[in-house]
Amino acid sequence: RHKLFSRELPTLMYGFGDVSQPLPESVDVLEDILIDYINHTCVQAAKAAGRRSKVTVDDFKFVLRKDPKKLARVEELIAMNKEIESARSLF
Repeated sequence: RHKLFSRELPTLMYGFGDVSQPLPESVDVLEDILIDYINHTCVQAAKAAGRRSKVTVDDFKFVLRKDPKKLARVEELIAMNKEIESARSLF
């Protein structure tokens, strides 16, 4: 198992009220939960894509449609990405 998020998670945990140096076991458990969630979301998006060979942003939006906070965050990130791309095109 690769530690994909082991550097970022302690900071996030601290930001949400945990101690500044959480136990490695706590970080590992949270990382396992996060990876399971990401895998599950990707599988659901692939199912939403159906026979198309490519998963789109709309497929992820469809999966998150019942979670207004996550869907709003996706919309916000998409808008920010478009804004950054347009700013880059000016230079």
